[in-house]
Amino acid sequence: MDIYKLLDEFEHINGGFIRNIKSGKNEFYFLIYKGKEYWLKIVPGHYFCVVNEKPEETLDFGFTTLVKNALKGKRFSISMHNSDRILEIKTDSNKLLIEMFSKGNVILLKDEKIERALFQRKYESREISSGGEYIYPPGNKKSFNDMYGGFYSMLKASDRESVVKSLAMDFSMGGYYAEEACFRAKIDKSKKPLELEIGEAKMLREKFLEIIKENKPNIIDKKIFSAVELKHIAGEKEYFENINSAVINFFEKNEEIERKNPVKIELNKAQDRLKEYEQDIEFINTNYGRIQNAINILKSSDKSIIDRERELDNLGFLINGKNIVPKERQQINIDITQNLNYNLALLYQKSKRLKNIDTEAITSNTKMIRRIKVKNESQWYAKFRHFVTSEGSLVIIGKDINQNESLIEKHMEKGDIVGHADVFGSPFGVMKPKEGSNVSKKDLEEAAVMIASYSSAWRAGATNLDVYFIKPEQVTKTPPSGESLKKGAFYIEGKRDYIKNTPLGMYISITIEEEFANLKVTPYEPKSTFFLIKPGSKKRDEIIRKINRAIAQKYSVQVNDDYIDRLLPQGKSSLEKVKLF
Repeated sequence: MDIYKLLDEFEHINGGFIRNIKSGKNEFYFLIYKGKEYWLKIVPGHYFCVVNEKPEETLDFGFTTLVKNALKGKRFSISMHNSDRILEIKTDSNKLLIEMFSKGNVILLKDEKIERALFQRKYESREISSGGEYIYPPGNKKSFNDMYGGFYSMLKASDRESVVKSLAMDFSMGGYYAEEACFRAKIDKSKKPLELEIGEAKMLREKFLEIIKENKPNIIDKKIFSAVELKHIAGEKEYFENINSAVINFFEKNEEIERKNPVKIELNKAQDRLKEYEQDIEFINTNYGRIQNAINILKSSDKSIIDRERELDNLGFLINGKNIVPKERQQINIDITQNLNYNLALLYQKSKRLKNIDTEAITSNTKMIRRIKVKNESQWYAKFRHFVTSEGSLVIIGKDINQNESLIEKHMEKGDIVGHADVFGSPFGVMKPKEGSNVSKKDLEEAAVMIASYSSAWRAGATNLDVYFIKPEQVTKTPPSGESLKKGAFYIEGKRDYIKNTPLGMYISITIEEEFANLKVTPYEPKSTFFLIKPGSKKRDEIIRKINRAIAQKYSVQVNDDYIDRLLPQGKSSLEKVKLF
């Protein structure tokens, strides 16, 4: 949706001429002339905007030169492919595709064939490699205008579990705008698409069009960028004259702040090197057969060196002493005196060192970082996952099958409340009410969030889940006649009280107490430094690095990664919010 709206704002540069193309480490700049000059900046997989100034630092490489030769001096148009996150820059016989999703990519097409790609990649349903046909990501998405015309049929055909997910994914609105459409239409976002009444579907269609047409760019709490007014989100809002200004303010200024921070400069350098190594590894794995063939040619004694150089040139390689160098990725030097797997192993070793890099070692010249121990708790439940609700009840959650069994059989008592998510692979949770108090609905809702978050639903990428609660006497190891139970499983008798559509997510908080760090998890926002974690697409080690980096910058201390790792649910995550006190 943001791409669609921003491109509409860029209509004034369509039909202009490409005068020059430059590139930096992670971005491309197109000098467009149409009455005057504009610099179109594109960061694949991230964002794009029109900037006023010529880029200061450029690093043109082979791929940039190829793109420049193909597009320079030609009249161009820029658009998006249907409602996909793919930009299309078209000239006469060439088309440049910029993938704005995942890690990003740039692909040059000639006569609809891939001439060269910035990254050659292989996916389950498609492959990006030179000479092949470019296959768009699966989904057959329509344009936003076509979706408005076929709104009812698309909604009826959706098999998503909720209308908000259908809007976000089938209609390409994304999470914030899908939530906003439901909010404006006054519709329960958790309803299934087929459960909508005719009047509700009609109202939703109107709000869908309203959001498509509306332009009111703003940034909320300096953390959320939106091209429209998000009425369902409260916060301090800064408004902008146009979307491009908001994009520059949101993305470019954040980058500038990071560039001026000496700690971040060093950390970013390490991350850049890691990214380069990972791309080198991916390139070798993708082109393994071609590289091995080149090694065999150079090592062959049956042909003259001139013949061998000619064959290597045809294969796309240069000779650099005892190394061969791929033309399309000239930073890779492959030592032919060692086998190809050895070359790969060296790259894996280098990338592993950077993944495990010590923040203290990186920042020694900018800030002294000391390691600090995590405070050990002495209570019996310290070995379990646990937290105290905002109203004072203790909730204990099993980490695995053995802990589930121990928790229920040894520590469950009369008066406790037992919880379990409505999914295979859920932990049991036992709530021990605050002395002299009854369990409130808020207690149950908070316990449900943590039980759902530590279930298998997190790994599956779910955003909400049903959780039920029962009394201890309803839990038994004796199943009905003829049935059996696996280790860690229990049979539940009688009525279950459900908390429906429990959102997955948790806060990891830290407080520093003299020589110790105190790490906790809660379903509610704590009053100390915290990190809000939700299911997402980032690997555990990336989330851990970001958390420890923030701790180091704020407190000049670093905790062992293992302590953070123990708190995270199984599966990929996203770091939604950080607040440092």
